[in-house]
Amino acid sequence: MRGEVIAILSSERINKLKVATRIDLSEEKDDLSILYKKDGDYIKSFLIPKKYPSSIINVVKASTLSNKVVVIPKNKMDWIDGELLLIANSSDSKACVVDSKNSEIKKLIATSKLNIEVSEYGEHCMEAIENTDKGFIYIDRVFTVKGIGTIMLGFTFTKVERHDKLIALPSMKTVEVKNIQVLDENQQSVEPKVRIGIALKGIKAEEVKGTYALIPVGKETLKKIEGSFVKYPWNEVKQGKTYHFISNGIVVTGKVKHHSNNKLDLELSKPLPKLNRLLIVDVNLPLGRPRILGYVQLDNI
Repeated sequence: MRGEVIAILSSERINKLKVATRIDLSEEKDDLSILYKKDGDYIKSFLIPKKYPSSIINVVKASTLSNKVVVIPKNKMDWIDGELLLIANSSDSKACVVDSKNSEIKKLIATSKLNIEVSEYGEHCMEAIENTDKGFIYIDRVFTVKGIGTIMLGFTFTKVERHDKLIALPSMKTVEVKNIQVLDENQQSVEPKVRIGIALKGIKAEEVKGTYALIPVGKETLKKIEGSFVKYPWNEVKQGKTYHFISNGIVVTGKVKHHSNNKLDLELSKPLPKLNRLLIVDVNLPLGRPRILGYVQLDNI
């Protein structure tokens, strides 16, 4: 089973039927809606974040989980559309804005030097792109099913097979994959960017409660990070302050230990899989000021 993930960002209510003309299944979570389109062994998952703009976290999570981020702006842009464009630009995913011949959007993207494609047609923004194996599985839910055992739900960022042994973060417990399901169908193996359900062998849900990632045994994790800082000009990142850091759907807090010459040294509250980029978010800024401060490109990857 193969797949891709597309985040749809908009400040206005999204008509789900227009996002995907043929929906095979949908899933409602507290933080986002997921729509699925299945074609043989290929699944497109559309992520529609909830609670924006009052909360920025769900939008950033969805964007960093995706192969592609599609921004649908209002006819008359405001600060919200600007913040969504910054998130898309920072996400390390391919970014596209659906433009209804609005020259204001093109001008903003050009003058701000954002790496975002502009398309008049939403279908073009939905075209598939190649997956990259990032070596872990993102997990967003852990629970128990009577008669089956512990179940984890998430998205694959690497190939996973039955009987794989993996390390759960942050507990560092070793777990074994007993069974795999995608859209309620059993699978022997699954490629990256697919919504997955994993049944675990011989471990209780309480032992791995709060798991946010599974990594291969022996794979390095990161808590102290040095990286190049790409900063947006309107906010400051302060040494010693705590921020939210988000990458590939995973959200952790951390402190800026040192900041100089476009470099940041970070100390995170929890270990992360080895990743390429971390977005910096200040959730305490008032609405109207961009809460996405920039991103850290990791030097040791």
